[in-house]
Amino acid sequence: MQSLNKKQQLTVLISGIIIELIIGVVYAYSVIRLQLENELGLTHTQSSIPYLTSLAVFAFMVMLSGRFMKKSNFYKWSILGIISIGIGYMIAAYATNYLIFTLGHGVFIGIGVGILYGIPVQIIQTVYEKNQGLAVGLTIAGFGLSTVIVAPILQLSFDSVGFQNTLLYFGIASTILLSIFVWLLIRKLDLSKLYVKNKKEKVHASKYTFTIFFILFTLGIMFGLSMIGLTVYIGTDYFDLDVTTITIYMSLFALANGLFRPLFGFIYDKLKLKVSVILISLITLFVSITYIFLNPSSLWLFILTITLSWGSVGGWLALMPIITKDLFGKNNFNRTYGYMYLSYGLAAVIGNLYTSILIDSSVSLGVIFIPIMCISIASILYILFIKIKSAHQNKNHFNQ
Repeated sequence: MQSLNKKQQLTVLISGIIIELIIGVVYAYSVIRLQLENELGLTHTQSSIPYLTSLAVFAFMVMLSGRFMKKSNFYKWSILGIISIGIGYMIAAYATNYLIFTLGHGVFIGIGVGILYGIPVQIIQTVYEKNQGLAVGLTIAGFGLSTVIVAPILQLSFDSVGFQNTLLYFGIASTILLSIFVWLLIRKLDLSKLYVKNKKEKVHASKYTFTIFFILFTLGIMFGLSMIGLTVYIGTDYFDLDVTTITIYMSLFALANGLFRPLFGFIYDKLKLKVSVILISLITLFVSITYIFLNPSSLWLFILTITLSWGSVGGWLALMPIITKDLFGKNNFNRTYGYMYLSYGLAAVIGNLYTSILIDSSVSLGVIFIPIMCISIASILYILFIKIKSAHQNKNHFNQ
């Protein structure tokens, strides 16, 4: 553990939250997407490409940085992440077609976000010994809460200074702020403690266990990411809402995405793995059943189902690092979590292509949700019967 006093621990926590807040702009893509379609005359499928690319590259870079980032190159990786985000905004600002925009927003910003996302998560687990689920959840809550601040600012900026200038200003501001808070995050740390090995740690989980949870995370996150990308579409086409109204509600949705992270971190600390995974799967099941059988048109159902959908992504992302650490141990955390996070990228690609193609083919939301309902039921049933030991001695997070 890091030898920090309370004030230094709080500085690390706040810096981590703000870093996640800045890079969480990817969740405001519903606002960017509408502007992009108008600027370049894109179809729904074409405009989904930058979003799913950024999430896929993001997930890949979490894996790559987790595998290769060490004490000796820690600062170089951090600087690379900051610069990539700045360059990405600049390229996106001057894009003349969706492929160039994808290079900027999807590839470069995806690279930067992927590198920086895992750094606060890794550090918090060496700074806070107790209630790590809650601490990690609070840290990555910034990522989900980003849209609470970013979505209205984006919309206001688009209306006042235009599409290109908005992206330029965001690029400059992100580069400056990330430089400041990454420095505050790591300036008092002993970096060697991020990579120290616990010789007493014994891992019981197998490659089969990894595969099972990789699939669970992929399927669970796939649903939520798809709903995030479709928020504006669902609101305008199924509930007859205007974009301005939906943008206002997106602050609530993003708030749920952020708050579900410490919530499920806390639930995991208290009730362990089985209850946590079953609860979050029940959320997906409820939303699926609502769209399949109720054909919702009321405003309160739109707010409820989209809030829960955004929240479910936050919940899954909070559970992923703590489940990975409990099953595979701290010694293997960076590498294993990096590989596990590929499920996020896979979920982004599969989920957004699946929904976008079916929507462009005029398939109703009710039909789209039938496989999701079946997946939710299967996940709940499976997790009820699975038995695996934790890497932590005298703990079994499945059977408590």
